[in-house]
Amino acid sequence: MSTMQARTSTPLIVDWQRRYQVVRRLGRGGFAEVFEAWDRQLSRPVALKVIDERRGLSARVLREVQAAAALNHPNVVALYDYFGDGERSYLVWELVRGEPLSALRDELDDAEAVAVMAQALAAVAHAHGQGVVHRDVKPQNIMLDEDGHAKVMDFGIARLNDTDTLTAEGDMLGTVAYMSPEQAAGRRVGPATDVYSAAVVLFELLTGVSPVRGATTAETLSNIVSGRALTLAAERPDLPQELADAVGVAMAPAPADRPTAAELAAELGRVLAGGELSRGRGARALEALGRGQQLAERFGGAAVGGLTAGFLLAALPAYPSAWTLPLAAMTAAVWALMPAAGLAFLLGSLVFPIFNVSAGVGGVYAAAAFVALFVFRRRPVCAVWPAAAVLLAPFYGALLAPAGAAVLGRFRGPLTAAWAAAGTSLYLALAGHGGSPFAGFRPGALAQRVAAAGDPLAAAGRLGAFLLDPATLAQMAVWAGLAFAVRWAVGSRSPALRLWIWAASFAALFAVTALVPVALGRRGPLSSLLASVAVAAVVVILPFVTGRGGRRRVRRPIGGAGEVGGAPMSNAARMRS
Repeated sequence: MSTMQARTSTPLIVDWQRRYQVVRRLGRGGFAEVFEAWDRQLSRPVALKVIDERRGLSARVLREVQAAAALNHPNVVALYDYFGDGERSYLVWELVRGEPLSALRDELDDAEAVAVMAQALAAVAHAHGQGVVHRDVKPQNIMLDEDGHAKVMDFGIARLNDTDTLTAEGDMLGTVAYMSPEQAAGRRVGPATDVYSAAVVLFELLTGVSPVRGATTAETLSNIVSGRALTLAAERPDLPQELADAVGVAMAPAPADRPTAAELAAELGRVLAGGELSRGRGARALEALGRGQQLAERFGGAAVGGLTAGFLLAALPAYPSAWTLPLAAMTAAVWALMPAAGLAFLLGSLVFPIFNVSAGVGGVYAAAAFVALFVFRRRPVCAVWPAAAVLLAPFYGALLAPAGAAVLGRFRGPLTAAWAAAGTSLYLALAGHGGSPFAGFRPGALAQRVAAAGDPLAAAGRLGAFLLDPATLAQMAVWAGLAFAVRWAVGSRSPALRLWIWAASFAALFAVTALVPVALGRRGPLSSLLASVAVAAVVVILPFVTGRGGRRRVRRPIGGAGEVGGAPMSNAARMRS
């Protein structure tokens, strides 16, 4: 972060857009909007916070600037620049690509929750050392970036120890559920208030509930001021006693009884080093899967790509039959080395056979292949996800494709599952398996009608009509829903909730897949659908019952156990409960 001198007004830069190009809006709050922007001068992405000065917020803007300018720590979001254009103030921040803790409550296991809060407390301790009190430590203000680093942000209501506060005695600033008792009572706050708030955040990450939240805001404030709070030992008796004691003393009603941020961070480091935080067999298995996910995607994609090439080249005779196996092997080998090149080789090898069917179909395929190369260039395995469903269909495993798509991410997973549904349904119809439930029980010669199209537009129209059929759209929606449900349920802390989601998602999948074709006047045997649902349900039941998925690797605090942020917790602090 660049060095800044405290100023009495925001520097005026009217032509700021010559340097910063706005890319997209990231969020909007009560008094500010945040955009992703590109710094043309330094060639880097930044976060641009825009604050309307006409609302009399210039004093708060300068306070945020002064607080951020005093800090230089790897776990604090860095402020690069600030200026105004006469109507608005602009703060240029480091762009953190990740998610706030508020969006990751159910994705962090116990060890990860402790590790991320140890990092956050190290950042808070640094701020305290520079005379800055955050005053609004909460899950929304702690980001976890893509590399597993915690980043504390938003010093908009911070207090500097050597300056007057923006609020008078008796005023309250901050988020109620994370306020310290002195903050809730409107008294002057110090570093101890950030320690209390951080302990509340950690309590929520470990238990899923707030220790002080009541039915109303007034009840919550009353609980905080009076010291009525749940205890970590009572909510999670399986956790180490040292961790329960550390959180309990950090939430002591009297500020003087709490440890410093550095002491609490050091204590959390010692708890981590003890290795007593349980993750469960399912969580450990899923975490190991996450660590090997890139390798699995590369070689799994290579295997599916090779099988797809072999199957389609044999079904679409155009090359000599002796070429089929070498082309399939070449596809798998190239994919294993460079997945994007392997996808391009697969799609390219099919151009001639598909043009051999008809020029119209070939034109549609060529356009679709270019689109696929662009869309799937970063995760080529997603392109062949429908092929996985088709290959598993003879073994009643087609539904494992949408269930397995959950590992691809919160958004990419459901989108890939929907793509798999469309591709599977289209393939089955083209191959003459219209009686399959995954083709909507649609009889007819789709392949012949598409091949008979005189031009690419006519062929595309007939394929588009099939994909926009209500049965296809319903299958895409339900497969996407299954991927979303699997990720949500495996990430849930509650075994009961996981079972409810498991039962509801597979029941809904069966009902929609069976009833939509019936509503459209089509009927077919449901035995294959029932078998496919049963196989998928049995395969995914283990992580649903025992695991928590979607793990994000959190880096352990710098300095190792007992060395995070400075001195160890005092003996007096350890003994308080």
